[in-house]
Amino acid sequence: MQLSALLGAQLSGGSIIDLDGTVFVQLAMFFIAFLALRSLVFKPMVALLDAREEAIDGAKHLAKKLEGEVKEKQAAFEAELKKVRATSSDERDRLRAEGQALEDKLLEKVRIETQELVVDARKRLEGEAQLVRQQLTAQRPELAREIASKVLGREVQG
Repeated sequence: MQLSALLGAQLSGGSIIDLDGTVFVQLAMFFIAFLALRSLVFKPMVALLDAREEAIDGAKHLAKKLEGEVKEKQAAFEAELKKVRATSSDERDRLRAEGQALEDKLLEKVRIETQELVVDARKRLEGEAQLVRQQLTAQRPELAREIASKVLGREVQG
């Protein structure tokens, strides 16, 4: 039935909405509700969202600052590590050179001592050989007689 009334009002040129004094009351209620909601809901919500955004931005800023500090400290650490490696490399090379010099010195000393021992041993052997030759020279006639006796099978005088 309302539909027929609505159609009838449309066809007769009448308006669907009646404007009377209640419109102003409704507008006043709307503005009061808007102001109440604005102060009680919208402003705190916007403030909360702003505070959240500021906290996020602050955290991002702090993270960037800390990241910069980390990069600086890492660069300082790398530089110090490079310096320590260079120092240790120099020290290792120096110790290696000292070790090589000590090894060369000891090898030379051992070589000289060995040569002296070899020379002493040769002299001693030559002395012993000379002594044995002298003994053999002294025993030569007797040895010759013994060999001849064994070869001939009889006693040789002479």
